[in-house]
Amino acid sequence: MDGRLIMVMTVRADQRRIVALMALVKLVTTADFAIVSIAIPSIGRSFGAGPAMLSWIVTANTLVLAGTLILGGKLVDRIGQRRALVAGILLFAAGSAAAGAAPSLALVLAARVAQAFAVALLSPAAFSLITVLLPEGEPRHRAMGVFGVTQGFSLILGLLAGGALVTTFGWRAAFFVNLPLLAVALVMALRWVPRGLVHGAVEALDHLGAALLTTALVLFVGAVVLFGKGVAVGLTLSMVAGAVAAAVAFALVERRVPAPLVPPVLFASPLYALSVWLLLLVLAGVGGLMLLTQLYLQRVAGFSAAQAGLGAMPYAVAVILAGRAAPALLARFRPIAIARGAALLNLAGLVWLALSIGQPYALGIAPGMAVAATGSVTCFIALMHGALATLPPERQGLGSAVLFTAQQVGTGLGATLVMMLLESAGPAPDAAAFRAPFLLLAGGMALALLTLLAFARSPRLSPA
Repeated sequence: MDGRLIMVMTVRADQRRIVALMALVKLVTTADFAIVSIAIPSIGRSFGAGPAMLSWIVTANTLVLAGTLILGGKLVDRIGQRRALVAGILLFAAGSAAAGAAPSLALVLAARVAQAFAVALLSPAAFSLITVLLPEGEPRHRAMGVFGVTQGFSLILGLLAGGALVTTFGWRAAFFVNLPLLAVALVMALRWVPRGLVHGAVEALDHLGAALLTTALVLFVGAVVLFGKGVAVGLTLSMVAGAVAAAVAFALVERRVPAPLVPPVLFASPLYALSVWLLLLVLAGVGGLMLLTQLYLQRVAGFSAAQAGLGAMPYAVAVILAGRAAPALLARFRPIAIARGAALLNLAGLVWLALSIGQPYALGIAPGMAVAATGSVTCFIALMHGALATLPPERQGLGSAVLFTAQQVGTGLGATLVMMLLESAGPAPDAAAFRAPFLLLAGGMALALLTLLAFARSPRLSPA
């Protein structure tokens, strides 16, 4: 056989392995969130805990992840993708095992915090493998598509497998199921990820900047989450004020250190800077959409929790189809052009949901979810691809983490804002009360679309 053909086949095999590893990490971390959410009622019965305490199983994980993603991305660039992946996998496995064996709810919460720290390493490390190890063009486009497909498949797996696991084996199985998958991921990382991917080891870590930024993000996201739970306005406003003070102090510190945690050069690319803002808006729509549709199906349409989970399948299927279509779109169009069309599609889906309130599921919620999901996922993939293509290899981990942080903040904001608007309609909102929250989400997407149109002809919004 021709030596060049053997070389090409070897390169393609290596690329497929990297994509498989990225997909497995995404599968574990995304499906875990869905499965644990389904297990929460069973955990409450086991420990005799009420809804307020149980909600911290999700809230604590969200707060820590939002506050540490950027620090995690910086560590990825400092120690390399291979070490970050191994450390993240081991920490996530330890958290899963500890939660599954926990004799008290406090230890479950502590384990969820450990899992959040692990995901702060795993997400930027796994995603940045695409742009660090795969060449621009078809291989990278295909990997972005796999990322989108995995996201949808993970949601379906979490919804379907989560209920079966908890019903058959109890809530502890929701955590133990991660262990064999993580063992496979660990072997893949050790065997397939090259050792020489350390790019930023010469930079000293900005410890003060990291502490201030983490404090600002935790306080801000915490205020958003707690306000959505009906916590006193005074406390949440104090948390916002603390977040602003920490953010100002962070900005002052960053101007004086030789190696800032978030270097200004990261935002020198207009496409990258714009993508951070747009992803915040797009994910606000996603966070609000998932919450609103589940509440509508259960409170208005009369679906059970299990039926409402199945009712979300059009969303998950649309995510998979959008992920499969992404490589062909990225091969033909600029990311910013794809994002414009996807934002318009997302806006159309949200408007349809608002206008079809009161219609049967098959005519209202199902098609609206599918159209909105197709738009949001396509927009997400295009923006992530375009933004990271503008960064050098030594900034891929941090660049990914900043984008993921924008998504975390956006998701929390979207969910909180729609809940505030919905609760203003009273303790038992009827179908009509859901129209305004859907229109609010549509307004956010309209703002994203107007932003994209304002930069429609800018030649600087190219990843090339």
